Amino acid sequence: MFVSWTALELVTPAAACPWRPAGATFSQAGVAGPGRAELPEAVGSWWSVLGTWEDPAAALAAAPTPGASVRGAWHVVLQPVSYRGDAVLSGGARPFDRLPHRGKVAGAAAVITLAGLSTDAGRTGEFLERFAHLGRQVRDAPGSRAALVQAPEDGAVLTFSAWRTLRDAVTWAYHRPDHAATVARQETHSMLDSTGFLRCAVLGSTGTLDGTDPLAGLTGTPVHAQEIP
Repeated sequence: MFVSWTALELVTPAAACPWRPAGATFSQAGVAGPGRAELPEAVGSWWSVLGTWEDPAAALAAAPTPGASVRGAWHVVLQPVSYRGDAVLSGGARPFDRLPHRGKVAGAAAVITLAGLSTDAGRTGEFLERFAHLGRQVRDAPGSRAALVQAPEDGAVLTFSAWRTLRDAVTWAYHRPDHAATVARQETHSMLDSTGFLRCAVLGSTGTLDGTDPLAGLTGTPVHAQEIP
């Protein structure tokens, strides 16, 4: 399996995402923040699109180009190395369940988190408050290259973060006090009904995000559990 994540900035806000990756085995779109891991203020100006693929070349070739409706696009293709969780995507899809629970990446990496929001307003409110705080922090984390969000109409809220190395991502996640406290809070108080954590190697990126490609010249290589000494 391969995965694509695409950030789209539209010329004019739209009620539905104007682009979907042709040839993907699964895709879902959701409103996004303005090129950051923040929930949107101007709904419909930015969209994020997740796709799953059998062929990495097809995933790379599917990158959108700016046009009449799209002002800018950044398209990243990934190879998953591990997944843990029980969260579901649009339509109840769970495409990552058969991936191994362990895996590493040599080089550039990305992490996608899946957050199944609770129907309890108090628990959801606490999560979103913590989410907004951490979204601002991750941009300044050592090794962080980009951080984005996707809030679909149906299914889990997703975050995408790209890193110089997977070690940078893990160090931030487990040693940054605010993030570690949020993980501990979820374990004891279940702010979310379901969660998922997907780790990936970066195979390639095209286009720009706010004028540059944050992963220009950076790629990674999967190191699966059975290959770890």
